[in-house]
Amino acid sequence: MNKIWSLEDVKKLLSETGKKEGFPCDKVPVVISTKMEKTMGSFYFRMRGGKMEPHSFRFSAKLLDGTYSREIVEQVILHEYVHFYVNMRDQVNHHHDEVFKEACRSLGISDHTYFKEFVALSPKKGYLLLCASCGKTIGRRRRADAVKSIVRTKVSSCCHGKIKIKEAVF
Repeated sequence: MNKIWSLEDVKKLLSETGKKEGFPCDKVPVVISTKMEKTMGSFYFRMRGGKMEPHSFRFSAKLLDGTYSREIVEQVILHEYVHFYVNMRDQVNHHHDEVFKEACRSLGISDHTYFKEFVALSPKKGYLLLCASCGKTIGRRRRADAVKSIVRTKVSSCCHGKIKIKEAVF
């Protein structure tokens, strides 16, 4: 098992990098999100009066839970720092352009623009929507309130029959 990163560990790495680069980010909030499953990290900013202001760094709880090695976690955190650095320095959203890539290389991290270390997502509970007449699968949903609304207000497209629900994992 790899290291489990705390919020303080992430803030410490960002702070150390900011001091080393002469562009501190200590006042930018850091959020750990359980909802981020495919995106491992992001940097948010706002435009106010034509000026770009940092809003927050967000990192996936899955990234920090020990699934990935220390090197990968550090690369993601530093990748987001580079977004902060080039965007705030130039007051332009550089996305993953050449300026961004050059800053990545100068910081000693990969200039890849996407996360390549995915671990398969674990299946989650959901609901299959079935035609009550012929049994054909019509759709699938994760949210119970959406399923209840569909069952109450819709009919199947195949036989125009009632829709029934079956719990499933997908």
